Amino acid sequence: MNSQTFDHLPPSLLTLSRYDLLLVMDFMLHQNAVLRDKFPGRVPLTDCDRRTLVTLGLCIRKVLADVISIVKPETLLAWNRRMKREKWTYDNKPKSPGRPRKDKETEQLVLRLAEENAWGYDRIAGELRKLGHAVSPGYVHDVLKRHGIPPCPNRKGLSWKSFIQAHLDVAWATDFFTEEVWTLAGLTTYYVLFFIHLATRRVYFAGCSPTPHAEWVSQQARNFSMFVAENETPCRFLIHDHDASFLPLDHVLKSEFEIIRTPVHAPQCNAYAERFVRETRETLDNLILLGERHFRHVLKRIERHHNLHRPHQGIENRIPLDYPYPDRPMPPDSVKCDSQLGGLLNHYHAA
Repeated sequence: MNSQTFDHLPPSLLTLSRYDLLLVMDFMLHQNAVLRDKFPGRVPLTDCDRRTLVTLGLCIRKVLADVISIVKPETLLAWNRRMKREKWTYDNKPKSPGRPRKDKETEQLVLRLAEENAWGYDRIAGELRKLGHAVSPGYVHDVLKRHGIPPCPNRKGLSWKSFIQAHLDVAWATDFFTEEVWTLAGLTTYYVLFFIHLATRRVYFAGCSPTPHAEWVSQQARNFSMFVAENETPCRFLIHDHDASFLPLDHVLKSEFEIIRTPVHAPQCNAYAERFVRETRETLDNLILLGERHFRHVLKRIERHHNLHRPHQGIENRIPLDYPYPDRPMPPDSVKCDSQLGGLLNHYHAA
């Protein structure tokens, strides 16, 4: 925050010596303590007040916990997260109420009948009627489309789930996610491109940029191609959604890999990437990111922890890259904890 100005301060304070400024600080702290003692309750604040406290608090973040009294430091983090959410607030309510959605049990039966049989929409609806579930063929169509299952004539061979399970070792998925970063221009949206190997859950952060134009995306695609070649990681299929931002990436990689696009409005078909985004947000939501350099540092820490230290339940609690597991249990006094990002990422190992 080098652009911080002090126009709001009285001119007399700008000419004081360091010793006099310390006296003024001591007086202000005691004055604030007296006011908090007289008015111990919650202080009502406006959005402008919160924005000002966040901006000024970032400038003294190293000593903020020692001087702040009107709110807790955790409250500043909550305000920062709320400001990021409000920037992306849209009215997603449907214009008309429409029909209520069927329960999950009915949807699960639709998927089961479609996966186990080569039936059309009418036949599945009729079979469900025998089971006491009154649905229309249109409802069956919507459910199958939402889960990436094609119509009956095209439903030959493997289902999407079976295809993924059969090609885990040679399949990677890619996706973008956004994060708000404080820069000299204010709260700026950064776009992050990453790749994840489905079998091992290994993650590769390609890069981040506030303006992911075609040239930038093409360069990240070339970097990923070199990464796969250098690490001898098998990659035959690359999975992503229909976002137009992937067009430059496909142009570069289509000669090396088979590009597979997930169905429209079906994020669960790229569930491995979606789950990693949720894991990453568990860390990012507890940080105030100050500039691109800080953001890149955090992403590198998350990538290293994910690949080298974090067990993953989806692969039987194994770690994506080779890990030297001990031959026998470690005694408690020999266990050491390595903390990253202020304790948000913890790794336990032998001392």
